[in-house]
Amino acid sequence: MTRPPSASRRRTMVAGTVGTVMEWYDFNLYGLASALVFGPLFFGSDSTGATLASFATFAVGFAARPVGGIVFGHLGDRVGRKHVLLLTMLIMGLATALVGLLPAHAAIGVWAPVLLIVLRVVQGVAVGGEFAGATLLTVENAPPGRRGLYGAIPAMGTGAGFVLASAVFGLVSLLPEDAFLSWGWRVPFLLSFGLVVFGVWARRGIVETPVFTEVEERGETVRFPLLHTLRTQPGAVVRTMGITVSGFVWGYLIQAFTLAYATSALDIPKATLLWAIALAATLEIGAIPLWGLVSDRIGRRTTVGIGLVATAAFAFPFFRMLESRDTALIVLAYVIAMPVCKDLVFGPQAALVAEQFDAKVRFSGVSTGREVGGALFGGTAPFIGTALYAATDSVVPIVLYVLAACALSAAAVLTGRETSRD
Repeated sequence: MTRPPSASRRRTMVAGTVGTVMEWYDFNLYGLASALVFGPLFFGSDSTGATLASFATFAVGFAARPVGGIVFGHLGDRVGRKHVLLLTMLIMGLATALVGLLPAHAAIGVWAPVLLIVLRVVQGVAVGGEFAGATLLTVENAPPGRRGLYGAIPAMGTGAGFVLASAVFGLVSLLPEDAFLSWGWRVPFLLSFGLVVFGVWARRGIVETPVFTEVEERGETVRFPLLHTLRTQPGAVVRTMGITVSGFVWGYLIQAFTLAYATSALDIPKATLLWAIALAATLEIGAIPLWGLVSDRIGRRTTVGIGLVATAAFAFPFFRMLESRDTALIVLAYVIAMPVCKDLVFGPQAALVAEQFDAKVRFSGVSTGREVGGALFGGTAPFIGTALYAATDSVVPIVLYVLAACALSAAAVLTGRETSRD
């Protein structure tokens, strides 16, 4: 197999990463708004019930992600990685921008949450093909011994997208409350009109991966990639789901549930939390490729295993640091939780899950396994966290929930073989 020249690899990495930043800016905006504004605006109340309803619509996006994973995975294995990435970018950007134009519950009643849910489903379908496509584009272009690093480069776009979303949302949250709730929250969503144009432009010049090109030239493309995967590699699909559990649960508890919990139960200003998360996400931009590189050196299983132990050990101290209401401790809590605990698991993930599958069905295998895991464990995490706290008035059940997620991921990692030297 002929490897592309360094200049082509760099261009591919930049295009994949820029698009990922744009898409995860869009997707993360919804998580922030679910915690802070969708309850009163689209469900007519700021009660716990409205917050749960808001987080339920957040979960709907994750429920739609496997659909996107299946559809775009099929297309990615049939017609190529690069075509899928242009399509997902366009769909995501337009759906997000339209959220910013939706009338609120006070204007159109029950149609407000209905339309919100429809657009969230569209977002979910689009992002269902994004992670697999962007990371495979770079993993399959990587030089020998560098798949962990190359797969982590576009993955760091998830952190950069959250930085951008948090920073923009943090700025508009400084508006007077009435202005923020009437029009300020819409501004970050409407910016997606411009971002989608830039994202599509950035991805126009990418070339197909040599791995897929070789599969195509040999006539080895599979007519129904997902069915072939489920028939020949079902264990790899299940293992991929398991590998993602900890990151999904821990990540979305931190980035969505704790916003609602800390503002309502602890009376911490939302701007403090948003800026703390934005700082932690900024550090993720460097941490994600760092842990990907580390996994090239010491192995995927070892790196991810360290991250799982760190997450389990820090879950309870994290909530205690929030309860201190001390700004420095709050910032430190998010800095440890995200770029250290979460990203030790997440940084090597792109290469680890890609290495589970044959090239001819890799897009379908990765996107289906990862997005089914996201639907089951990621989108439900803020809802489950809120319900557990409402039922017990304690964070202990939430910590136990995190520990269970770490145990599932550990089982998935330990049952697979080390793939970094393949």
